[in-house]
Amino acid sequence: MADGQLKQIVNPDILALGTGSFLGIPTVVLIAGVLAFAVAFLVQRTTFGRQIVAIGGNRSASALSGLPVKRVLIGVYILCGVMAALAGILATARLTASDPSSLGTLMELSAITAVVVGGTPLNGGSIRVLGTVAGALLMQLLRATLVKHDLPDSTAQIAQAAIIIAAVYVARERRSR
Repeated sequence: MADGQLKQIVNPDILALGTGSFLGIPTVVLIAGVLAFAVAFLVQRTTFGRQIVAIGGNRSASALSGLPVKRVLIGVYILCGVMAALAGILATARLTASDPSSLGTLMELSAITAVVVGGTPLNGGSIRVLGTVAGALLMQLLRATLVKHDLPDSTAQIAQAAIIIAAVYVARERRSR
């Protein structure tokens, strides 16, 4: 479609998502906030959310207790796909262009770090959505601070890796007590 080239966005509705604001708050921030609260509600207040947590904690025990593991996992993958599509649309709207070859590259490390910093254990069993949002904000603050001091992006990646290692160590120490 774009042949791997940068494609300028000219649709005013999509551009409004990335550049608009409501009561001084950027539209992208409002949408992300609404989605975060919707996911937090889904996880904490619905049967589907409880099933996700149970399956994340112990898939075999969940299957043995009668939970529809495959159906829940398919639902989770669909939800992840929808969220990824929305994130792509919002990122494209914010940048006013799409770059299929590099948009989102190396975001995995930032995502994992945000989850770990937010307090969600890597081995499953609980989900802390708002903690993850706080972790993501902290990671963006770290990245912005490093960019402000003219440090290369690789420095942020090293810092994120160190944070993950420290979080894994702390989690292991807590489990051993």
